[in-house]
Amino acid sequence: MVCPWCGKEEETLIHALKDCPKAQDILTLGGLDNRLLERDYSYCIDWIEDIMRTLDIKVVVDFFTTLWNSWNNKNKFIFRGQDEDAKTVWERAKTLCHDFRIHNLVNTPMLPITPTCKKCEKPPCSFVKINFDAIVANEKMGYGVIVRDADGFMLGGSGGFKEAVMDIEWAKLMAFEESVKVVGELNILKVIFESDCASLVNMIKKKGRDFTILGHCVDKACMKLDNFILVEVRWANRSCNKVADLICNFALKSSCSWNFSMYYPKEIHDSVMFDAIN
Repeated sequence: MVCPWCGKEEETLIHALKDCPKAQDILTLGGLDNRLLERDYSYCIDWIEDIMRTLDIKVVVDFFTTLWNSWNNKNKFIFRGQDEDAKTVWERAKTLCHDFRIHNLVNTPMLPITPTCKKCEKPPCSFVKINFDAIVANEKMGYGVIVRDADGFMLGGSGGFKEAVMDIEWAKLMAFEESVKVVGELNILKVIFESDCASLVNMIKKKGRDFTILGHCVDKACMKLDNFILVEVRWANRSCNKVADLICNFALKSSCSWNFSMYYPKEIHDSVMFDAIN
């Protein structure tokens, strides 16, 4: 099949994008170096790789935008009979680059960047925060739980593994059950649970309205939350869950389980502080 634009050569990908006179006119208006247009290439991918090695990365983005508009113009010519001149195609590509601020880092972006929390936040006063996580690999699952007080100090935690094949949501649910157990052993009454699994957090918040098997198990696990005075379940960014993730990865790789605690009753704390002052 000959090229519908020039009608001189067989239409290959390298010819349609580079060797065709109409395509070369569009690329020349875009400022592409003659060396990259006149050199012979057997395959289109070789030409693309040569361009990416030669041009600056920001310019490469504009090049692909121009290339896409050139290809789109050819499709219009084949299917609709519309043929625009090279300058019109280039101006459209230039406008597209400008409107979406593809390479201009000086101008204010059209879509403002939404700030997100990238670190663990302390819970409100008198509350304790529990981060839990789980991982599934090699027909095993590992879970990790970390407990912090209102000052950000670690009170305890748990880590472990189980040899079972399961979906990640089931593994996260097991980690949640383990976190409830850990907090119960520490006799804490005001708690905030955090997880980076949005689906599990939504199920917990909508308990009683999910009629799936997983939803039923979530409702059963949430019954133990009645033992606390105040309970809140939140979604947290994965970067806020690094310690729990580290524990569950270590438990999975080491195939071990353990509980650790640094919590002691308020009476002991007051006695220690009194001896220290005196």
